[in-house]
Order: sequence, then C-alpha cells, then structure tokens
Amino acid sequence: MSVSSSSHTLCNSRGMRVQVNPRDASLQAWWAPDRYGRLADVLDHAMADPAGKAGSPHWQCEAASDAGLELRLAQDGLCVRLRYRLEDNGGLRIDCEAVAIAPARIGLAAPAFNLHGGGMVADHVLRLAADRYLPALPAADVTDVAGSAFDFRQPAPLGARLAWPGARPAGTVGFDHGFCLAADGLLREAARVADPASGRELRFFTTQPRLHLQSDSRRFCLATEALDIACGAATRHTFVYRLGVQDIDAFDISESVSVALNK
Repeated sequence: MSVSSSSHTLCNSRGMRVQVNPRDASLQAWWAPDRYGRLADVLDHAMADPAGKAGSPHWQCEAASDAGLELRLAQDGLCVRLRYRLEDNGGLRIDCEAVAIAPARIGLAAPAFNLHGGGMVADHVLRLAADRYLPALPAADVTDVAGSAFDFRQPAPLGARLAWPGARPAGTVGFDHGFCLAADGLLREAARVADPASGRELRFFTTQPRLHLQSDSRRFCLATEALDIACGAATRHTFVYRLGVQDIDAFDISESVSVALNK
C-alpha cells in the first residue's frame, strides 16, 4: 500500500478513521461517532505541543495497511520505531521501541482533543488515576492532589475545576501540569474524559509513570512524557487512546458541569 507524504488513513470496522502524518508521527484527524452514530473529527490542532516541535524528525514509513502503520526514525545514533494500530474497539494503540548508542531523549507529538467536535470543553468530565501532581512552577516539588483543584481521582468537569483558587498560574487559561501514575511499567488506564453532549468518551492507557495535562477553552491534551533512552538498552512503551460512547450517568459527578472554561 502506498503512503502519502502528508497523511495515511487508518480505518476500523466501526467506521472510525484516523489520519497519521508519516513525516512527524502526529495525528491529523480522528473521525469518531457520537451516541447517535454521527461522525465528527475530535482532534484540534491549535494547541502548541512542545514535544512535537522539538527538532526536525526524519520519520520513514516501514509498513502500512488499512488498520496499521509502522514508522522508523534513525538519526544521531538513535533508532525509534512506532507502530500504530486502530482496533475495532475504538483504540488507537501506539507501540514505541527505541535503542541508542548514547543516552538520548525523544518527545512524541501528542494529540489535542475536543470530544464534541468543536466549541468549548468546559463540560468535559475528567478522571485521572493520579494522587500526586507537578505544579507549573519551575523546580516545584511533587504535591499531593488531595483537597486541591488537581484531584481528579473522582470525575470532575474541567471548567468547574479551573474556577478553584490556585488552579492556574497568572496569565494562563487552562491546565498545564504533570501527574504521577503507577510506576510498574504495566499498561494501565491513566485517564478518562467524557463529553456529556456527544456521549463520546476517551480512555488513555500508558506504561509510563507520568502524563501531562494541557487544556484551554476549546481543547485538552493528555501527553506522554519525553522518553529517556539508556545507552545500548531497548526502551519500550505503549500508549492507547480509546474512543467510545459512554452514558454520562455512569460517572459519579459531584460538581456542576456548567462553568465556562475561560471564565
């Protein structure tokens, strides 16, 4: 199968379509159904992604099919392989394997979502499997989430939480914080986001010990941390973004979802 230099489209039996840019390994579009079966692109590309802007990657396509894509990056003694697979359960699985002849670090572009397909994300309800977070201040210590705006161990709407004191530093419009996860190397669900209006639900799984949450009024991003690659050793990580439809009543939400995110 030939692959365009600008995009390759993955498909599954549910009618989902995911466009991947084989040049920079980023996601360009993700068409997914809502509770009524209506398709919409749930990705937004206006949010800056520091990982995706680091350096000039030279990814090459190794293999491609309707459901899968394999990319390879080789430069400066570093070799990275990314394998994408769009599964019939709505999950986009990304397997990463990297080796290097010297210690290296690489960041992967992370997609920004709006599960409604446009408009605001204030009503998006977030649950995070994290009991500690990293404040946005440089060199700040890891802090317990208990009693703070960053305690998403029980589902809470993004907009309502940003109205809490101390939720965002001066001059910012949303979350921009790291969260600590279970550090056992197993693939675990780290986050779940639901949109009451469309019924779409995103579940994020990772083998990494941290994730970074970014948001503004129109989008949110669950980003993996940069990959540290030891000299001569193979580093492997797996990430899964799984989109489906969820009854919002399944979430035990104790806060109003009507607060605008940009207030």
